[in-house]
Amino acid sequence: MVDRLGPICRTLTGMQEPGDVALAIGRNVRALRQKRRLSIDALAGQAGVSRGTVLQIEGGRGNPGIATLVHLAEALGVGVASLIDSGRDPKITISRRESAAALWSSPAGSSAVFLLGVDPPDSVELWDWTLKPGDFFTGEPHPPGTLELLHVLTGVLEVSLGQGLVGPDSSPVVTATLGPGDTALFEARDPHRYAHADGPVTQFCMTIIQPGDTGIIGPPREIAPAEGGGTAEGGGTAEGGPAARGEDR
Repeated sequence: MVDRLGPICRTLTGMQEPGDVALAIGRNVRALRQKRRLSIDALAGQAGVSRGTVLQIEGGRGNPGIATLVHLAEALGVGVASLIDSGRDPKITISRRESAAALWSSPAGSSAVFLLGVDPPDSVELWDWTLKPGDFFTGEPHPPGTLELLHVLTGVLEVSLGQGLVGPDSSPVVTATLGPGDTALFEARDPHRYAHADGPVTQFCMTIIQPGDTGIIGPPREIAPAEGGGTAEGGGTAEGGPAARGEDR
């Protein structure tokens, strides 16, 4: 049998044994396939390999060539290095403050900064919000099952939820007021608004949790302001979903 994993072991992962690399590849392919909700047949079709090849690789019994690994990596949306990662070393993903993306701001100095996110299908986003007096932001509905978790650091935050924020006045709206140290959780399937309620500035952290079966929104690139901007005369609408990775440590 031709030793096709030997060169991969030497060039990409140091001097690991081929058997160890085969097990790592199988473990990673299976985990990535399951994370992306792909069947074995679906992955095989997208990678242009047979079902048996995928089964052998996932079982750690395969001896794939580099071309096969490249096709599998492309089908799974990762690099080849992710397939052969032994996973032995713990990792910490870091997003430095200077690299965080401010995706919304107002003339008064309010801002929404995207800090870090976890890739789909099970997505998590962490945001840092600052609202100045008179400012608010109105977010569009997310797919059903999407949760938003808010924790107030300073000032007072008013959170409103319901179709009445953008629809007829008769539509119900639920409102809650949060002070420093308060935390709120809600399903974000309806329009929702965060508004400065009291104090020089309101600061809060927001986590968006979007399970894989809710549908993928896509990476956040910007928050497009609605007519009137993000002040008391108008709001804004959020567009985006999980995205940016930090540096792995």
